[in-house]
Amino acid sequence: MSTQTHWTAGPLVGFDTETTGVSPRHSRLVTASIIITGEESQTFDWLTDPGVEIPRAAQDVHGISTAQARSQGRPPAEVLIEIRDILVRHMGAGHPVVAFNASFDLTLMEFELARHGLSTMTELLGHEPAPVLDPLVLDRMLDPYRKGPRRLETLVGIYKIDAGGFHDAHNDVVATLRLLRAMINQHAMLKASSLRKLQELQKQSHEKWAVSFNKWLESRGRKPDVDASWPLASPQNSGD
Repeated sequence: MSTQTHWTAGPLVGFDTETTGVSPRHSRLVTASIIITGEESQTFDWLTDPGVEIPRAAQDVHGISTAQARSQGRPPAEVLIEIRDILVRHMGAGHPVVAFNASFDLTLMEFELARHGLSTMTELLGHEPAPVLDPLVLDRMLDPYRKGPRRLETLVGIYKIDAGGFHDAHNDVVATLRLLRAMINQHAMLKASSLRKLQELQKQSHEKWAVSFNKWLESRGRKPDVDASWPLASPQNSGD
């Protein structure tokens, strides 16, 4: 009989970033947080100097000013290597990276690493980032007909989870990990599925949602610019 621990009982690697903008291909990393659950939980928090001005709109979201980033932030290449190596090590060991709207954070990482001449996660792993668990994609898959927004703060309310403030990388990781646990407890299929199966189901579910949403946008005369790729955005997308 196999004694292998089921993934739900093993380490989960919560991950989130805050950035200079909303494009994962062009934005720069400002803050990041990783929380690794398990018998000996670990927490890592980073602040970088992105090397560019942080727009007011981004400052209003995460509260980090250009002056603060320049005076207190670390060189981005150093931070990117540290984040990458933690994520790659755990994905290589089969521990899932848990990120809300994962395609943004993971795509941002790949473009930032390449921008600084560093090996990407995909290059080091030999495949796209996996295993990845994205509560946003999972929620759309598990409850596709529920109306209303699916922001992190919305789902935290729906699943009745205690959470602190939002748009802070550390707080968002805490909320995302609690959200995933609540979803596992409520939806038996998550516990019954392997990480490999969930990776494929999320990929299929996101593509199906994106195609449908793009058709809806088109029907209203709007640009159908939602990227159908997951867990990494496609290399080129007209919406960026």
